[in-house]
Amino acid sequence: MTAPRRARAQQVTLALSVVLAVALGAIVYFAVTSLPYLATSPSTDPHFGALNACVLAALPERVGFAVSRDASRVTAFSPGRLVECAGTPPQATVHERAGVTLAAYDATGALWTATAAGLWQLGAAGWVERGHAGVSALVGAAFGVVALEADGTLVALKADGSVSATRALPSSREVKLATNADGALVALWGGGRLTIVNSVTLESTRAEVGCAVRNVWWRPEPPLFLADCGDLTFEVHALTSESALMPARARSTATLSGPGGLYVTPCDALPCTTETVR
Repeated sequence: MTAPRRARAQQVTLALSVVLAVALGAIVYFAVTSLPYLATSPSTDPHFGALNACVLAALPERVGFAVSRDASRVTAFSPGRLVECAGTPPQATVHERAGVTLAAYDATGALWTATAAGLWQLGAAGWVERGHAGVSALVGAAFGVVALEADGTLVALKADGSVSATRALPSSREVKLATNADGALVALWGGGRLTIVNSVTLESTRAEVGCAVRNVWWRPEPPLFLADCGDLTFEVHALTSESALMPARARSTATLSGPGGLYVTPCDALPCTTETVR
């Protein structure tokens, strides 16, 4: 082979090597970036996959969601529309509802939503206004919902919309709410403080944690919850305040959906299941 031909052959070999290297790099990149997404994709979730796929088909963009307490229905909402998926196979019901900021199901299965103007409840005859403007947090409970208003007023509403109790909190800023497995108790925490209240009377239980609480998880056993204080995590009995130090481990941000014991974490503004919080 002449020198010019050898030079051209070397150039071709070098060019092919570069192309193969780029192709291999692209394959590795897409494998690394795509597989984790697929593993946590809402439509592949072992429990909510079909429900999430139903929502995705009807509402491509979402800002929030709610899961019924029996985990059989999913509602998601955008600034102008709300979609509920239920059934086998899941079917979508679309509601043209503007301005929804929060949603929750009570134990009767009724869907509640909050807008800047107030609370709304979906019944057999359609949407019913329940008042209470400026709700900053909302959770479903055993006999209705518990809502936290922007001025720090905590309100317990029954399934018929009547108010069973109110309570003034020092502040509503960054306060989070979570209902226990049977919906009888609600945890309120924020700014290091923690209070457990009855979901109907809003009276505090005896539960206390002697440290600044950062996060709370209800356990499937109704009276028990975990309180994370950063370096320490305690399991606490909500009625007696008996507590035990828990092993140090990473715990995902998740919410107990209801009596079925499923823990839900957000993925792409839809529910995905996560491991039981221990």
